[in-house]
Amino acid sequence: MSDAAVPGAEPAPPSATMMQAVIVGLLSFVIMMIDGYDIGAMPVIVPHLAPLWGEEPAVFGPALSAVVIGLGVGAFLFAPLGDRLGRRTTTVVSLAVISFATLGTAWSQTVGQLFWWRLLTGTGLGACLPNVLAILAQVVPAERRASAMTIVACGIPLGAAGAGLIVPWLTAGRGWQAAFTVPALLMFGVTALVALYLARVPMPEAPARAARTRRWHWTDIPVLAPLGEGYLLRTAIFSGLFCFNALTMYMLASWLPTILRQSGFTFENSALLASVVQIGGLFGGLILATQIDRHRTIGALLAGYALVSLCLVALALVAPGFVPWGAILLLIGMGVGGAHIALPAVAANIYPVTMLSAAIGLAVTVARLGAMAGPMAGAALIGASASASVFFLALLLPVGCCVLCVIAFARARLATGPA
Repeated sequence: MSDAAVPGAEPAPPSATMMQAVIVGLLSFVIMMIDGYDIGAMPVIVPHLAPLWGEEPAVFGPALSAVVIGLGVGAFLFAPLGDRLGRRTTTVVSLAVISFATLGTAWSQTVGQLFWWRLLTGTGLGACLPNVLAILAQVVPAERRASAMTIVACGIPLGAAGAGLIVPWLTAGRGWQAAFTVPALLMFGVTALVALYLARVPMPEAPARAARTRRWHWTDIPVLAPLGEGYLLRTAIFSGLFCFNALTMYMLASWLPTILRQSGFTFENSALLASVVQIGGLFGGLILATQIDRHRTIGALLAGYALVSLCLVALALVAPGFVPWGAILLLIGMGVGGAHIALPAVAANIYPVTMLSAAIGLAVTVARLGAMAGPMAGAALIGASASASVFFLALLLPVGCCVLCVIAFARARLATGPA
């Protein structure tokens, strides 16, 4: 998050050519899109699957949450293995697990089976995504690293959004299983392609090999490396920022359609305005990435959160209307959603490459706590019959915590030197 690079966070090795970086970026983007589709397909399938199995839609709640739970488990326990065993190996194995679990989802015959396959899918995703981003950080030139990582990360929301269009087409006349069978077969193909190509891309030696001559330390456990001496403070602040940002984003995304309906918007307009927030996140992430590449991270984050705070106050004061609220929600999406997409790229500037997978994985795990707490906090407000104004003003609290995290990091830099 600092405006100076971390010692040890070296740029791409000279032997990694620009063409190789572009191809790795394209493969990474495809992986992210397919993974985003996998996440977005299940909510679309549930209304179709529930009557077929004679179940109420609410019964599928655990299956819908399984991917989120698995993401946290995979990011915390398995993503850091990339820093010790090699990111290529960890990425390819994770992709194979995701492919098999997605195929297993199509084999499910009960809600219980669906839950376990979705949990395995999420675990694979949690292990895969941080390592994909870490590989990209290794092969892309430092001056373009944040932009490249953010563009690739945009594949997840694009894939999730595309699920709404692709799933009905795949299931028409083929059964609901096709929504997972076809992507699983595609993912197996991508896994083979990634394995073959990454074997040709030069990368630094696995950290574990270089560390064998050192005396063992507790931070040699992959998941604990970002908590070692010199990194504990930045890990706490970075993870806290990721968590509070996720809390804000998921609280808003989960209940915005309900709040809009209560404010007099039609079902169609409510859905459209909810999409506006996601679109804003894509644009905001790209804008923030350019500032990270220019070493303006702290100022850009503070400006973004200040804009979000002003917009939340504006929503509490401006009368409901499609155009004014749409413009305000677009700006909120740019600030909160953009930060969520770009924050993994921030890690590339505050951690050495040797622990990048572990750092991103740990931050993603902590962010899962915010992702789970956000909808619950919103549910408490909705249950208390809070007005739209109260709901939007309540979001100022987690946004304020994000601001404090950014300020804390800036102060830590001044006290300890460049991070």
